[in-house]
Amino acid sequence: MSHSSTAPTNRLEFSTFIGVRDRPQMDDHNQSNVPGLYIAGDLADAPVIKIALQQGHDVARHVAAELGEPSSEAGVIDVLIVGGGPAGAGAALALQDSGLRVVVLERTDPFATIHDFPRGKMIFSEPREVPTPGGLWFEDAPKEELVDRWCEAVRARALPFQFPESVDKAEKVGGLFEVHTTVGAAGLQARVVDNTASEPGASNRYRARRIILAVGKRGQPNTLGIPGESAAHVHHRLEDPSAHAGKSVVVVGGGDSAVEAAVSLARAGARVTLSYRGDDFVRAKRKNRDQLEAAAKTDHLHLALGTRLVDITDDNVRIARVDGSHPHTIPADHVFIFIGSKPPVGFLQRLGVKLESHWDWPRWLWLGTFATLTWLFYVLKQKKPFFPFGPDHPLGFVPDLLSVDLGFRTVDAGFWGTVLYSALVLGFGLRAFGRVHTAVQKRRYISLMVFQVVFLFGIPELLAPLVIDRPWKVYAATVPWPLSIWSMVDAPGWVGGPDSTANFWTAVGWLAVGAVTSFGLIPWYVRRNGQRFCSYLCGCGGLAETLGDFWRHLAPRGRDAKRAEWFGRAVLLAAVPVTLLIVNDAWGFVAKDALYSTKAFAEHWYGLVVDFGLASIVGVALYPYLGNRMWCRFFCPLRAWMGVLAKWFSKISIRSNDRCIGCGECTRYCQMGIDVQRFAQKQERMDNRNSACIQCGVCIEVCPMDVLTIDRNRPVTLSVHPGLLSPPSASWER
Repeated sequence: MSHSSTAPTNRLEFSTFIGVRDRPQMDDHNQSNVPGLYIAGDLADAPVIKIALQQGHDVARHVAAELGEPSSEAGVIDVLIVGGGPAGAGAALALQDSGLRVVVLERTDPFATIHDFPRGKMIFSEPREVPTPGGLWFEDAPKEELVDRWCEAVRARALPFQFPESVDKAEKVGGLFEVHTTVGAAGLQARVVDNTASEPGASNRYRARRIILAVGKRGQPNTLGIPGESAAHVHHRLEDPSAHAGKSVVVVGGGDSAVEAAVSLARAGARVTLSYRGDDFVRAKRKNRDQLEAAAKTDHLHLALGTRLVDITDDNVRIARVDGSHPHTIPADHVFIFIGSKPPVGFLQRLGVKLESHWDWPRWLWLGTFATLTWLFYVLKQKKPFFPFGPDHPLGFVPDLLSVDLGFRTVDAGFWGTVLYSALVLGFGLRAFGRVHTAVQKRRYISLMVFQVVFLFGIPELLAPLVIDRPWKVYAATVPWPLSIWSMVDAPGWVGGPDSTANFWTAVGWLAVGAVTSFGLIPWYVRRNGQRFCSYLCGCGGLAETLGDFWRHLAPRGRDAKRAEWFGRAVLLAAVPVTLLIVNDAWGFVAKDALYSTKAFAEHWYGLVVDFGLASIVGVALYPYLGNRMWCRFFCPLRAWMGVLAKWFSKISIRSNDRCIGCGECTRYCQMGIDVQRFAQKQERMDNRNSACIQCGVCIEVCPMDVLTIDRNRPVTLSVHPGLLSPPSASWER
């Protein structure tokens, strides 16, 4: 096993369709599923240099505390650090004075990733608030100066770097990791481990108690998959732009790396064509976009937007529109491809490290188990006569056992289900409350817990039965239509006692409560708070934000996931006729057998598919694999209704300043699958006109640079936004 991955597998992963990234599974201390193997740096979503340094330092300190004393066994290394970049250096600095035996293996040269940046590239010591661990010098500087200073620090501090040496294989043997390596061909630094070979091509074997994997992802570039891509003049990094002065160069990509390379080459005197599939460089930082715009006004840089490369020859490339039309040939002495990178999947799999996006039989088994438990819970809670609790089923006696006389009322399985639901929200809510740091987030969790315990349990289940005949009607004020279609349904014949004028006005009163909540209070709330109901008050959202908070980072991302949000609008459209049919049947406005049969059919299947299937079973059962907002984001008709309202007149948005460093933490933790980083880099307001944001504010909480801020003064118009109930365009992501 080397630091590079093997050829890509042809196996079609389930998660390919849902936007879950190939990120290693890790716990809160960055330990992988392999006990004793920790991950830090770019591979652990810390692409920013200073954050990678700090993360490596923190992981190593945890490992040192876990190990305690050095091993007394001869030839055993306490901590083997694989990777000599910023994260590996941070880990080595943390362990320098620990007394533990440490070795850092680097397959090329220390800080090779930084060294491979274009000549003269400035490296900024962001975020300023994060200290540089171990007293390591880190100021804004050209990459050459930074690498020179850090390499000198490695020598001066005698940090145990050993290079070039790549890891081929690692396995657990008798509680220790047995690691096999191969020595590289470049000049080797003095050995820090006795009795190891140093000749190029030689093999070594190490035994280690812990491994910190600090390899990056830049060595695994994505490819276009076109003829000629493996030619010698095709590159995935730019070392010296001045070496290409006067030459014809094609750059492919739309992110910061591609934009920076194109601008650097143009400034160096190359004739540059920048090819990008999209029609705008939305992924690049504003500073880079400004520089690109200026360079494009010169004769040295041509922007070929909405294009792709078809093939590459010795001195030309064939380029066409994205749909394959208008192919033509342009000269290209060199081709630079910057379309991202992927983790070393083969390397990780051979280590036994599982990825969040990869499924194996234990994950399918756990999904089945979790889904089964969810099924059993909701069959009881919603009193469905389904297996195994239905009549003549194995556990058919359980509903009767759960029927208990509390004195003031007789409760059943639905009541106990609400008790357990509220206990889950309260218990996991307190856990989440202790983990968040800002007053805003603490207030949010207090709001969720109080609303669930008081308004979704205490009042309707304990207090209301002492006052009114039908206490469940209180939910009309707390579970609005169309989340519950019964919030808009009542009739005199359903009210206890003989028919009377009082019964008529009682029914009208409950209908008014439902109507005022759904068409008065909800629009008012959306005007001021956007779709915050989902993250501050909703019972479904309460479970998602507490129990489901473990898996918020698994939210599906990408174009297909964005398109799938339209299903919620379809459910909203379905809720309208179903509600009208039930109301008509309740009040007898039009007494027709055909309408009654249609109502019975629609009510049954809407309740079975939407209320029971999607809201209860699917939405919760898929928490551990598709994140905590499957129901809310893709199917909930109330969120769809609020989304329509928010596009009309909501005032709230999230705005960005110019400090984004592209760490990606905001995007990673967005439970709605929004590419928040893209909005931040563009300094574009993120609101419910351009996203499914529920204004939970977690992106603000995790941002290390204080880039994002809630703004309650977004300019609004009261005109209908086009296409509100039509499938969204795919142009949102290019």
